[in-house]
Amino acid sequence: MPALPPSFLGKKVYLDGQNSRYYVLKYEEVQGVKKIHALLFEREAPVIFAVLDHNGQFLDSFFLSNKTTVDSSKAMERYKKIAERKSHHKVTQDDLKDALKPEKDAKMKNDNIIKHLIDEHLEDIKHQWPSRLIALQNADGKADNSLIMTTLKQAIKEANALKSFKFILNHRIDSYIPLLAEHINDHPQLIQEISAYYLSHDYAKIMSQFVFNATQYISIENAETIELLLTEAQKIDRVNYSSVFKQALVKLLKRVKVETNMPTKTWLGETIRNHSLKKDIVDILKKTR
Repeated sequence: MPALPPSFLGKKVYLDGQNSRYYVLKYEEVQGVKKIHALLFEREAPVIFAVLDHNGQFLDSFFLSNKTTVDSSKAMERYKKIAERKSHHKVTQDDLKDALKPEKDAKMKNDNIIKHLIDEHLEDIKHQWPSRLIALQNADGKADNSLIMTTLKQAIKEANALKSFKFILNHRIDSYIPLLAEHINDHPQLIQEISAYYLSHDYAKIMSQFVFNATQYISIENAETIELLLTEAQKIDRVNYSSVFKQALVKLLKRVKVETNMPTKTWLGETIRNHSLKKDIVDILKKTR
C-alpha cells in the first residue's frame, strides 16, 4: 500500500549536526506526488528555498539572498500574501509561545487568545494555507492538548467539513479525522471520501474510529446515509477481518431503542435495503440471540 503523503511543517534542519544552527520549515507546497517546495525560516524570516522529495530529502536548496528562481519567486509571493493577512491578527510572539501550552498552564495574558487562534485556524482551513500554528506545534510543541491543538478542534467543528478534511490531510494530523463525523448529516460524502483515502493507504484504524464516531451523530431517520456508513464498515471488515460492522450496528440499534418507539426489527426493515448488508445483519443477530 502507498504510504501517506508526508508534511514536513515544523521540521528543523541543522547545518552541521544537532548542536549547530538550524532553520525551521514553516511553509510548504506540494508539487505533484514526488516533490515539495518549501521555505525554511530563521526565526520569523524566510531565508532558504528548498525542493524536497516525498521522503524529505533535499533535492535542491539555496539562500534567498543569493539566488532567485521562478519557483522560489512564486513560493515567496504566496507566502507574503499569507503573511500580510496574518499581520492583521492580534496574536503576538508571546501569545504564540503561550499557545504551545495547555490552557491550565498558559499565562493567558491576552484575554482573547482562544478566539484569535480559532479565527486563524478557520482562515487557514478556508484558504488551505500551510498553518504557522501547526508548524510551531510540530517544531516546539510538547503537549498534545496545547491551545493550538484544542482550538484547532473547535475550528474543525465550525469550518466547512470538506475543506477541513483536505486541511487535515495536508497537515498530516490524521488523528483529527474522526472529529469530522459530527458533520456527517450535512456532508454524507465524507463517508466515502475518507474511506477511499484511508483504505487505499491501509489505514483502516482511522476510518474505523470515524465510523464509530459517526454512529453517535448520524440521524436515525437518514436511511441512505446509514446504509452508506454500514457499507463502508463492511468493507473494512472484509479487508481486515475485524468487527467494525457489528460494533457500528450495535451502537445504532442501541440508539434506536433509546430515541424511538420503533422495534429494532421494524427500523432495520425500513432502513436497510442493501441485500449484502441485510444478510450480514441477519447473521449477526442470529449469533447474538
